[in-house]
Amino acid sequence: MKDNNFLDALFFDPDLQLKDMQKGLTNKNYLLTLDGEEYVLRIPFADAANIVDRHHETLALQALKDSDIDVDTIYYDEVSGYKVTRYLKDVVTYEECIYEDKIERVAALMKRFHGLHTTIGVSFDPIGRYVQYARHVKHQPFAFPMLNDLIKELQHMKRTQVLCHNDWVSGNILFTPAKTYLIDYEYAADNDPLFDVMSFLSENNIQDETLRERFYAVYFDTMDDQLRKDLLCFEAFEDVLWCHWALMMFESRQDPVYMHIAKAKAQGYNNVINKWKAYQ
Repeated sequence: MKDNNFLDALFFDPDLQLKDMQKGLTNKNYLLTLDGEEYVLRIPFADAANIVDRHHETLALQALKDSDIDVDTIYYDEVSGYKVTRYLKDVVTYEECIYEDKIERVAALMKRFHGLHTTIGVSFDPIGRYVQYARHVKHQPFAFPMLNDLIKELQHMKRTQVLCHNDWVSGNILFTPAKTYLIDYEYAADNDPLFDVMSFLSENNIQDETLRERFYAVYFDTMDDQLRKDLLCFEAFEDVLWCHWALMMFESRQDPVYMHIAKAKAQGYNNVINKWKAYQ
C-alpha cells in the first residue's frame, strides 16, 4: 500500500479498528485492523522528540531495509514519529518467550546485525548522551563512585564502531517459532558493539553467569580478561546512562515507573562496579 493511500485509510476509513496494546514507555502502540489486515501503529508521546532523534531512526531503517532483521515497515514519518509495521501473529517478546534456546537466538541475531558492518554516520556517543541527560535532571538522589574512572576507561577504548540498536529491552526482541526480530530503532546509531551486548544482558536482567556464558559462546569467537573487563565497563556505564534517562523522564512525566527504573539502575551500578574494580 502506498504511503498516501495508507494515510487516507488511516484517517478516513470508517471501518478502521484500533486497540491499545498497553506496551511501550516512549510511545503508545495500537493494534490496527484495516481491510482485514492487522498492523501495529506507533504514536510517540508528546515529549518523545526531546529523547530521540527521528532522523537517526530514518537512517537506521534505510540501512536495514533489506537485512530481514526488522519486521516489515508499512509506513514511517520522520517528523511525527508515526510508524506502522506489519503485525506478526503468535509473536512473543524475550520475556514472554519460553524457548530454551532463546538466549542463543538473540546472540546469533546480534552477531548477524553487527556483522553487516553497517554505519549511518551518526555516533550514539554514550558519554555525550549521559551529559545531555544529566543536564536535565534537577534532583539526583544517587551516587556513582568511580564514575570518572569508568568514563576515562571508555574514552580509551578504540573498538571499531558499527550500527548498533542501543536499546535491547525485552519488547524490542520478538520471536516466532521460525524467526527472531529486532524492532524499534529510535536509539539506533553507530557505537561500540559491546554496548549492545551489555544492553541486552542488563536490560533483561540476565545475571546468571551460565546464561551469560551461553550468550558469549555464540556471539564472540574468543574471549579474554580484557574483553570481560570492557564488558563490565559498559554494563556499569549503561546503568549510569539509563538511570539519568529515567530520572529525566520521571521529572518530565511524574510516572513512578521511571523512578523504579532509576533505582534499579543505581543498584545495578553498585553491583557491577565492584566486579569491574576487581580487574583493576
